[in-house]
Amino acid sequence: MKNLHISDKEKILTGVCAGIGESFGINANFVRGAFLISLPFGFSGFFIYLILAVILPKGEEKPEVIDVEDEEEKTKICRSWDKRMLAGVCGGFANYFGWDVSLIRIAFVAMTFAGGIGALLYLFFWFIFPNED
Repeated sequence: MKNLHISDKEKILTGVCAGIGESFGINANFVRGAFLISLPFGFSGFFIYLILAVILPKGEEKPEVIDVEDEEEKTKICRSWDKRMLAGVCGGFANYFGWDVSLIRIAFVAMTFAGGIGALLYLFFWFIFPNED
C-alpha cells in the first residue's frame, strides 16, 4: 500500500478519490461511489472529502517498473472463505491489509450505527469483490 495522497492522474475535482484509489489499489470510481452514497447520511462523506482535500499531500510522479502479473495479485481484494461470518468482506479486507478482522468488523458496525453507511458499503463490497480461489 502506498501512502495516502492526492493524485494528479485521474482527478475530477481535487484528486482525493483518485489518490485513495491509487493508495489502496482499487478503482477510483468505487471510492467516488462510496462518497456519493454517504451524501444522504448527513453529508458525512462530503465533510470527510473536504478534510482530506486539505490535509493530504500531493502525490509524487515516480516512474517505476512494475511486473503486471505480480502487481495484480497484490492489489486484488477477494472475499475470504476462512475468516467469513456473513459474506467474507471483512475477512477479505483483513487479508489484504494484514489487519485483524475484528477491527474491520467493528469499523463496519460503527459506520452502520453512525448513519447506515456501513451496511450499504458492506453490501456494495459483497457484490463487487470476487470470492477467494
